[in-house]
Amino acid sequence: MRSGKLPKKASKRHRIITAYFIIGSVILIFAFIWYTNLLLQDIRKDIQIVPDLYSKFLGLPADVNMEYFLFQYFMDEIIPRIEYPIILTDSLKIPFSWENIDIEKIKFSQLPIRNQQKLLSMVKKMESHQSVIPLKFNKEDEKVFSYVFYGDSKTMTRLKMMPYIEMVVIVIFVLLGVYGIFAIKRNERDLLWVGLAKETAHQFGTPLSSLGGWLNILSMKLEENGNNPEMLMMLEYMNADVDRLSKIAGRFGKVGSVIKRQSSNLHNIILDTIGHFQHRLPTISQKIDIKFESKIENKDILVDPDLIKWSLENMIKNAIDAMQSKDGTIHIKAFSQGKETYIRIKDEGVGLPKSMHKRIFYPGITSKERGWGLGLSLAKRIIEEFHNGKIRVLESDIDKGTTFEIVLPEV
Repeated sequence: MRSGKLPKKASKRHRIITAYFIIGSVILIFAFIWYTNLLLQDIRKDIQIVPDLYSKFLGLPADVNMEYFLFQYFMDEIIPRIEYPIILTDSLKIPFSWENIDIEKIKFSQLPIRNQQKLLSMVKKMESHQSVIPLKFNKEDEKVFSYVFYGDSKTMTRLKMMPYIEMVVIVIFVLLGVYGIFAIKRNERDLLWVGLAKETAHQFGTPLSSLGGWLNILSMKLEENGNNPEMLMMLEYMNADVDRLSKIAGRFGKVGSVIKRQSSNLHNIILDTIGHFQHRLPTISQKIDIKFESKIENKDILVDPDLIKWSLENMIKNAIDAMQSKDGTIHIKAFSQGKETYIRIKDEGVGLPKSMHKRIFYPGITSKERGWGLGLSLAKRIIEEFHNGKIRVLESDIDKGTTFEIVLPEV
């Protein structure tokens, strides 16, 4: 593993998330300022009616009919310029005119009942919001001859919505940032995992090469001094263990690398894996048996044989660990359905609570008293990331056992 490679990648991601918050905050501030100024411009247009009316009032001749002028100004200048709903009613609050409402302008009494109820409902709502202007002949007169009810303009509606819009935008911005932070943390863990795996493979390499050399020397010495059958058998076992360690180192070296899948007989891979454990079961437990039911004897699928075998070893080892204090059988079943191949591994161990069905695949999560909790996590990575498959707890009952299911695509 190259020194400094992981820190550089982590540092780059930290800079990205920092830039996201800084640049994003600046963009949000300018966006809010721009939107506020846009609303202010619309408000200025709305209130421009007042100074416009005042300027025209000052230019009126002395003998003008003021009532006629105000009425004409209201109808010609104000009504066409307003965007909000407006309803004129008589003293009993019965509508006789309305603007910016999608209701035909005819006499109120001639409207369909539904439209009458709609107008009256709007009048009631506007009144509850105190959006009403009583019209009197003069200030001293208590008698009201008409009412002007009005709703919110588009500008006012946008102004009311502005705090909520800002809040939603800020929450989304923060959530995206938090998601980015968690994604970075997850990527950093992945990088650390890959780096650790490759460093482990590298560290295995040197002593394995040395052991291989010493075994060759020992083999030559035995030939010179006469072959001792017992020593030759021990030497054969030692060579087998060194070869296995070399394979394990090679597996670690594949983590984080681009793998090349090849057409392989999954039935034989499972048999080889089971055979590896059956030779060792007497040293692990005298009470556990492994049974294999296969319906894929002649089926080849695209996999990396060594990584699939590694996953199966972890799964079977997990099943054996779950049955350390119990007699029983580990049932392995393989079959094909559609364009997918299924492998089910059922133990008769301690079982898992429902809350552990997904968490059991997280690194560091284990139901055992000893161990790092990496076996199932590694199996999940190999099946899902390297082979586009799926792995899950199919079912589990406390003190009865657990069934894991692996699904692999056949193409």
